[in-house]
Amino acid sequence: MIAPLLIEAAITGPMRRSPGRTLLAVLAIALGVALGLAIYLINRSAADEISLAARSLYGLADLAVEAGAEGFDESFYPRVARLPGVSVASPVVEVAARVVGHRSPLTLLGMDGFRSKLLQPAFAASVGATDTNSDDALEDGSESESAADEAFDDRWILLSASAARELQLARGDIIEFQVGVKRERMRVAGVLPPAALQDFAGVVDIATAQWVFERLGNLSRINLRLATGSSPERVKAALTEMLPPSVRITTPGEATDDALRLSRAYRSNLTALALVALFTGGFFVYSTQSLAALRRRREFAVMHAIGVTRKEQLALMLSSSVIVGVLGAALGIVLGVMIARIGLSVLGADLGAGYFRGLAPGLNVHVAEVAVFSLLGIGVAVVGALRPALDAARVPTASALKAGDITSGEIRPHGWTVLTLGLLAAIVVSLPPIAGLPLPGFVAIALFLIACVVAMPAVVRFVLRHAPRWRHVPYEIAIAQIAGTAKYATLSVSSIIVSFSLMASMAIMVTSFRDSLDQWTQKVLPADLYVRVGYVGQSSYLDEALAQSMARVQGVEHVEYNRFARVQLSADRPALTLIARSMDRDHPESTLWMMSTASNEIPSGAVPVWVSEAASDLFAIKSGNEIEFELAGKAVVASVRGVWRDYEHQSGAIVMARDVYIDLTGDRAVNTVWFWLDDAADVRKVGNAIRDLMPPGTDHDLRTPGEVRKLSLEAFDRTFAITYLLELVAVTIGLFGIAAGISAQVLARRSEFGALRHLGFTRRQVATMLAIEGSVLGALGVIVGLFAGTVISLILIYVVNRQSFHWSMDLSAPVGLLAGLSAALIAAAALIAVVSGRQAMGGEVVRAVREDW
Repeated sequence: MIAPLLIEAAITGPMRRSPGRTLLAVLAIALGVALGLAIYLINRSAADEISLAARSLYGLADLAVEAGAEGFDESFYPRVARLPGVSVASPVVEVAARVVGHRSPLTLLGMDGFRSKLLQPAFAASVGATDTNSDDALEDGSESESAADEAFDDRWILLSASAARELQLARGDIIEFQVGVKRERMRVAGVLPPAALQDFAGVVDIATAQWVFERLGNLSRINLRLATGSSPERVKAALTEMLPPSVRITTPGEATDDALRLSRAYRSNLTALALVALFTGGFFVYSTQSLAALRRRREFAVMHAIGVTRKEQLALMLSSSVIVGVLGAALGIVLGVMIARIGLSVLGADLGAGYFRGLAPGLNVHVAEVAVFSLLGIGVAVVGALRPALDAARVPTASALKAGDITSGEIRPHGWTVLTLGLLAAIVVSLPPIAGLPLPGFVAIALFLIACVVAMPAVVRFVLRHAPRWRHVPYEIAIAQIAGTAKYATLSVSSIIVSFSLMASMAIMVTSFRDSLDQWTQKVLPADLYVRVGYVGQSSYLDEALAQSMARVQGVEHVEYNRFARVQLSADRPALTLIARSMDRDHPESTLWMMSTASNEIPSGAVPVWVSEAASDLFAIKSGNEIEFELAGKAVVASVRGVWRDYEHQSGAIVMARDVYIDLTGDRAVNTVWFWLDDAADVRKVGNAIRDLMPPGTDHDLRTPGEVRKLSLEAFDRTFAITYLLELVAVTIGLFGIAAGISAQVLARRSEFGALRHLGFTRRQVATMLAIEGSVLGALGVIVGLFAGTVISLILIYVVNRQSFHWSMDLSAPVGLLAGLSAALIAAAALIAVVSGRQAMGGEVVRAVREDW
């Protein structure tokens, strides 16, 4: 009988007597678990889909000979195929083909029909199931004897299921590609099952890909199936000796990692941000459990008197937090799955970031994931309640029996603890990223936040000692009350400190990023009009004669040209974007946002280039260094003349003067034309004249700088839309904390209010006193939160962001937003205190006073 009575007295009874605070604690844990699980599920679903898509490109291959940025000569193929240990060698030409009328390029795989069947049997099975109709012959009247031959015949294409769905094409339909400014037509021979090819892609005969898309004599990849019993290491070593340095030997798994590398930092940071809500929920549990333990000190003393040991009391308190954690985790799992489903359908697999366009993965929830997030929610609840439970178990029974001791408590000096946490944060934040992720930065943020919470009681005591004096009785009593109970008064604002600081830091970081992006677009877009045809590696472009004819349009004063290509600085890293640009070599700052410049002379035989910050970080390149790479089959030695800020190319970019690029490659094609117009020119008329020069139906982008800037900021806002939601949830949990904390503390002071009423205080005066207390506590929480948020924003801007994306930005704060939110939080704290006081004064005043006797 004793055990059920103890459970009722120590666990279920208190939870029933305070259903509001119990519910808020459950909701705080649930929201944290829900957001963390939802973001994780969306990210994992996208990663799984990308992994399947990347793996499907290799079929049953064991190894792959990957080309550098420009491919490699097909004469290597026979030598690779005859290498001992190689059973099957399937050559591949990969093209980013521009589909007419569709923005995203189609990954076009040129494959040998016979070789690919040995490595991609799903291709053959799909084609074999396709009926051959004479009506499906092309205009040249040729017919295939079988569906398999037909699928790899000239001008036929097999589409992946996702490509057919997005392009709304079926067998027999015509698909048009833009090569340069010409149109090339192909007919759909069939649609591959999802298991055969996961990507937004298509398969054509390798000769067709080389001929139509101007890749004669070049291969992108050779997929290899090794003979039974052969050693992959020996085959790799033989291939390394045979092939040029720009070609690497990889496995399908490593290629999958490459496909995910670009989005990994974004996905990891978003998951960490989602777990911020759970972190805030832990502080909410800490504050509510501390105040609950404060109110129940006499209950614990009675329990001790009847024989309950302090270890048993500790176990009972932690059991109540386990119940809160279990309920919160269960609710959070349900909410998390629902949010993940809604997120995938509304924002997509990339959550608006643009990494996985066209990807529509299904949501699969694994039991292990549910178990991990459930344990995480329960663990946070237990950790949040551990310190209050230990403190409650240490309180002497005699002092706990005194009613007057309910809100008292000496502040223990925690200076060394705060200093230690601060030093640890400073040390950790200086560490390099782990596995390419800014994990030390996030650990430093957590350590700093804990230090702020630990220091808060001393900060409150110090501030109130120096508070201005005002001969107003409610004000004097409110200040004295907070100063006398600083240890517990600050418990009610600990969660608001954590949530508001994180919200403020994210707001500062996002505003800094957005403002820097805005300034960057204005810096790198100095012309009056831009026309772009194709991008890096895409099949569409302008020939030089057509681009030069645009310069003669009436109203055009001056033009400059860009050409995009790729270069490989290291075989084990992704290729960099090469931007061949008409530019003033002596004044690159006119079109580039220079962060540093070289002071040394250009070495003899070297060509000048300028690298982006991402390239500088990823390859440890500084201004004045020399780098080497291969371009159009030639070894190029380049002198880095400066490092420039870039928000477009996450894998890095190199700028080279266009005339130097033409001398090295002979490639005179153009992707972008920049137009400077006469003062009297009409932008719209000039734009129409430029369009008239292009062949009818040519896909192109023709925009003014203002339109490009608007599109860039819209893309930015989509990318960071999810962060605003996460910030809102964190602040909501913080409001839960201040509501539960202040109300618990006010309700514990009913006898004090009764005494004040006996001394002649009116309800209005008591309400004024409580409003002042709530405002002061809220203001202190906001001030400390703003300070902590500013420090955290510096870590996010200069450490986390730089290690994640290799972008620098200028500090900028949303003063209006922070001021408005600060005022709202202070007003909410005052209102909560007044409302709680009205409830506390609802009973008989005499009975409240008698509680002290």
